[in-house]
Parts: sequence; structure tokens; C-alpha cells
Amino acid sequence: MDFYGFVQPYRINRQLLDFEREEHLTPTKRLGVVPHYNLSVIRINGTFLEGADKFYYSRGFVAMAGIPLAVLLWLVFAYDGITRPAILMFLNLAVATGCSWLVFRDTFTYTHFPIRLNRKNRQVYVWRRNGTVLKVGWDDIYFTIGGSETTWKDLYVAGHVMDADGKTVRETFALGASGEKDQLHTLWEFYRRYMEEGPQAVLSALEKPLICLPRLDLKRETWRFGWERITLQLNGLPLFQLLLQVGFFPQSLFRWVAMRTSKIPRWPKWVEDECAIAPDDPCVMDVSTNVYVD
Repeated sequence: MDFYGFVQPYRINRQLLDFEREEHLTPTKRLGVVPHYNLSVIRINGTFLEGADKFYYSRGFVAMAGIPLAVLLWLVFAYDGITRPAILMFLNLAVATGCSWLVFRDTFTYTHFPIRLNRKNRQVYVWRRNGTVLKVGWDDIYFTIGGSETTWKDLYVAGHVMDADGKTVRETFALGASGEKDQLHTLWEFYRRYMEEGPQAVLSALEKPLICLPRLDLKRETWRFGWERITLQLNGLPLFQLLLQVGFFPQSLFRWVAMRTSKIPRWPKWVEDECAIAPDDPCVMDVSTNVYVD
């Protein structure tokens, strides 16, 4: 499960890795795969495509890992922390503080970190963790497969904002899922084809009708939807979905806490002005247009 960029910040002010150069994704080059959105799309229309961040599906996991341990360690410290030997007292305090910091990476933040791709002005808008917005030209982003630095990290479609020298990574964001490279190629092709060929081209290429996420920009998800989103990590594997409810169900409860304590991100007016939807746009889709097909 990949929390690179969520718990641990992306590494920036560095040179591209050899793997990133080898896996470079060219926006004008169509891949020979069927596009797939991996349940990451919030809205799509003739002007922009808005998707959730790659951590959205796993929200609640960090809180589930950190809250019980943080509470336990602070209770232990409050009970007899100052009567312990100094080394044990400071160790308890340090670990409790670290767990508390971890909890606040998942709670009291934002419900999601949206990414909006505007195909008309060819700009990409990314909601940063600190609540500011990155605006960068689609044609100026170095897209690649990232996450190969250690074997335990899942891969993801990385968008690097490069320095003027064309070699130094100044900022990084990721499209809406992590997983295996073949899966990510289909995700990339979905976003790439939207930007390069338009909404009709990508929608007509899907094997099934597009299913959008709830309007996360308008209200927080329900507990039920959060549980369903976690469970859908193993879509098509009903037995494993059932067996892993021992972990998925408690995660859904902590996910509910994370969402209830976090703010809904609201794009600033200048972004909305630049992304105005035409009144006669024939392709305006969100959760209200979902058509479910078995």
C-alpha cells in the first residue's frame, strides 16, 4: 500500500531516476491498451476532467494504524511516564509524538486532494496538501511511472514539474491510483486520451459506462460509500473481499473519522473562472449520470 507523497513527502530538488526516464509517458503517444479510470473520476465535461488523488481509496488506514497506538502511549505516559528512567520516558514520549503526527496526516486535513485537467487551456490544477493550488501546463509536465525506489512501494503515474534545466524535479503529483504498471498504463491512457482527443474519444473507448465518484467537492462521503470504496480494492475477488472485512470494516470507521474531521477542498474563484463549463456542453457527467451495468 503506497503512502509515498501522503505520509512521506515526494522527493524533490533531485535528478530524474533511470527508471523514470525509461518509463517516460508521452502525452501525444497513444498506448495500445483500453483506457480505464480506476474509479478516480469525480466530474468530466467538455472543459475539464476532475479526479481524486491516488491516496483517496486508502484513506482511514493511517488513522487506524496511528490512533489506537497514540492513545495507548499517551495513557501510559500520563500514568507513569515521569516515574520511569529518563531513557524510557523520552522513548515513550518520542514514539507517542510520532504516532500523533501520523494521525494528523490522515485527519484534520482535506477529504481529498483533487486534480483538475482542463483540455481547453491545457492546464492542470493540483490541490496541494497545504491547501494551495499548483497550476502547470499539461505540455510542461514530465509524466512517468514512479514509485520504484523501494520494493514495497506500489507504482503510480507521476507528474513531475521540472526546473528550467529540464533535469531537476521541482514538484511531483500523482494521478488517481496506484498499482501494477499494466494497470497504470490504462489509467494514464484514460487521462491522456481525454486531454489529447476529447471526452467522447475516451468515453467511447471504455468497456463499460463511466461510473463517477460522489460529488466530493460538495459534501463528505457517507460511511457506507467509504466502506464500499475500501472493499472495491479487491473488485472481482468476492471471497477475499469477505475475508478481509476483518481489516476493511474497522478501516471504514477510521476513514469516517478522517473524513468528518477534514475540510472539503474548494477551488478558488480564479480556477473556476478558467474552467467554466459551456452552457450547451453535451458531455457533462458526474455521479448523477451514473449507469450501473453488471
